[in-house]
Amino acid sequence: MGSGESSPRLASYVARRVQIVAVLLGLALAIIIVRLWYLQVIQGEKYRLKSENNRLRTVYIAPPRGKILDRNGEVLVSNRPAFNIELVPEDARSPRETARMVASITGQAPEAVLQRMSDTSRRRRFEPRVLLSDVTRDIVAMVAARRFELPGVVINVEPARDYLNRDFAAHVLGYIREVTAEQLKAVEFARYRLGDMVGQFGIEARYENLLQGERGVANVIVDAAGNRLGESRFQEEQAGNDVTLTIDAKTQRAADKALEGVDGALIALDVNSGEVIALSSSPRFDPNEFTRDIPSARWVELMTGGARPLTNRVLQGAYPPGSVFKLVVAAAALSEGIIGPEERINCPGFLNFGGRRFGCHKKTGHGSVNLREALVQSCDVWFYTVGNRLDVDRIHDYALRFGLGVVSGLGLAEESKGIVPSRAWKEQYFKDPEQKRWFPGETLSVAIGQGAVTSTPIQMARATAALVNGGFLVPPHLVRRVTSRSGVVLEEHDPASVEKNSIGIEPKILKIVTEALIGVVNDARGTGHRAKLPSSFNVTVGGKTGTSQVVSGQFHRVGTKFDDHAWFVGFAPAENPEIVVAALAEHAGHGGAAAAPLVRQVMEAYFADRITVPQSGLLNTKPTNQPEQTSENDDVD
Repeated sequence: MGSGESSPRLASYVARRVQIVAVLLGLALAIIIVRLWYLQVIQGEKYRLKSENNRLRTVYIAPPRGKILDRNGEVLVSNRPAFNIELVPEDARSPRETARMVASITGQAPEAVLQRMSDTSRRRRFEPRVLLSDVTRDIVAMVAARRFELPGVVINVEPARDYLNRDFAAHVLGYIREVTAEQLKAVEFARYRLGDMVGQFGIEARYENLLQGERGVANVIVDAAGNRLGESRFQEEQAGNDVTLTIDAKTQRAADKALEGVDGALIALDVNSGEVIALSSSPRFDPNEFTRDIPSARWVELMTGGARPLTNRVLQGAYPPGSVFKLVVAAAALSEGIIGPEERINCPGFLNFGGRRFGCHKKTGHGSVNLREALVQSCDVWFYTVGNRLDVDRIHDYALRFGLGVVSGLGLAEESKGIVPSRAWKEQYFKDPEQKRWFPGETLSVAIGQGAVTSTPIQMARATAALVNGGFLVPPHLVRRVTSRSGVVLEEHDPASVEKNSIGIEPKILKIVTEALIGVVNDARGTGHRAKLPSSFNVTVGGKTGTSQVVSGQFHRVGTKFDDHAWFVGFAPAENPEIVVAALAEHAGHGGAAAAPLVRQVMEAYFADRITVPQSGLLNTKPTNQPEQTSENDDVD
């Protein structure tokens, strides 16, 4: 009986256990089913895409930028293959450790590599981060040899900018750099992505939309470690358009060479079309530096260093024009009937005016001089007298006609307007009532290009071009044409259709002043002999010297940053001018001695194909070594 009673209890106990197990198994199965349903139905699309990304990824292919050429078709800027070491963090077991290994293998600073790897604002999932850009083939070989230790590391090749002549025409060509987050907010950068390289300076920036090509898109098959197994492109990259400049490479090289060791500027313009034949600012920089990572110390030097290598002195350097400004005053005086071309003014070496003594650069004086002699010898007393008769407001008005006090519109950089003072200008510029007054003595300083008046080298080149081309202010420009890679001309500048604005001065007056400037270079007492070309060229040069004070003479100290700036603006051939060249040499002394030879070197290059004698060594000839071309006035203005 005892055993009979226990059997039903045991059976009931077992049955309950079986039921519990069955319920638990049912719950487990239900959970699995619900989980599978959740993964496949609710999260199915997410994990399908993740799975696809693990084996098939979309990558963007950087397009080659368009070439930049000189007016004769010489390639100045092209592209070359650049190798980048990149990392896909999702493919690496430990991205930071992998980045450290890359730094160790390649001999780079780990902190810099880790910083680039850690920047999460620059990428999407499975998008590579550039650890090292534009590395050497030796570094590529080092990384490739250790690839099995570096899951997620990719060696990528993309086009990089190649400035073929290093710092040649650096301020014209400009440079490219990665697009900034601020730029991406602008409408004109809507098609760009973080990481894209764009023009940030010079022609590269101004013609960015035409030089930049269209990126390509490809599907890349990778393995579990991120190694590429294959690729299929469904959108080919399109190269950018080629830009042909007005720059003549031969003349540009001469301008760059002339400024070696000189802080200053040179610009050569076609007097009739406004085409920029050469534009050089010194010191220069190598645009190739900007295609790579720039050390912080070098970056600070480029941006804020005392030499200011990124400043385009042709457009942004505003200097007192000194005696070069006298061509404007002479044209204004003749036009206003203030003085006749033959009227003579005595120069004893000074002018007493308003209780102050205004000295001439020639302390012993020039004696009795007319307009031509005053320009040829750069007599300050003659211009003090004539400037006082004109008054500052009329000088201001004529200076504006010649393009001073306004930007040239070249569009290569943010230009300085310079200053052309007037009574209204001073009234607006100063706050103190006493300082707002215009004093007659100030007009005398303005008449010789000193005082408050400042101008840029491109302004003085344009003004001189307007003088010698018949009285037309021509807008300067740098681009002749834009051509697609298929050869279709997209834009073209026709020199014959250039818009010319008359400066409103009679041709006979312009001729009088122009002939006087020819005398500056060719007359026995002229101040610009060192701009004269050798007789083998059979080309006559005209021009005007200028020496502008940085500080008042009483504070002047030779051999310091307070030395005078040297100017010379020349044109040739004198009988039918084609080219005008303006030179400015900072703190170099007198225009006749320091700036005129710079202009001569540029003109030698421009006219070199017109001579019939051997040219060997011609461009290296230093005009200052030719005694027959010196003058007592070379070193005084």
